[in-house]
Amino acid sequence: MKPLLAAGLLLTACSLAHADNDLSLLAYGASIHSQCSGKSCDFNGENPGLGLEWAPLGNDADGRWIGRVGSYRDSFRETAWFVAGGWRKEWQLGSSPLYAGTTLLVGYLDGSGVKQVVAFPMLSIGTRKLALEVGYVPKMDYTPHKTRVAVTTFSLRWTF
Repeated sequence: MKPLLAAGLLLTACSLAHADNDLSLLAYGASIHSQCSGKSCDFNGENPGLGLEWAPLGNDADGRWIGRVGSYRDSFRETAWFVAGGWRKEWQLGSSPLYAGTTLLVGYLDGSGVKQVVAFPMLSIGTRKLALEVGYVPKMDYTPHKTRVAVTTFSLRWTF
């Protein structure tokens, strides 16, 4: 938990120093485990947690480079934490206030049955201030449980 706190304080300090950059609160909430059967589907689908995102580089035309840190209750009902960096590109949907986007994160995950570097793709839909993010991990082995499932995640990103 100490690395999470340190990273969160660092992100907050950097964001305050560069007020023109986006700082977002991340709220984690749910997951769906699919492509499994029987006992292999006995996972926690309620995954509350919080995180921070800082978008220090980039623009609307080319996309934004982002950094994230967060913690949530994982599929095994334990506390997981992560630190990640990535890139997000969003497109305005016509003249509406809605945007659709794609994000790719790469970072260290300690939880959900793994302690390693992982890649995590997401799609988003929402406004500039509030977006629903949907992530997907294909069917694979999750160590140490060796249970093969696909996971779809749901979270919110609120930009200050």
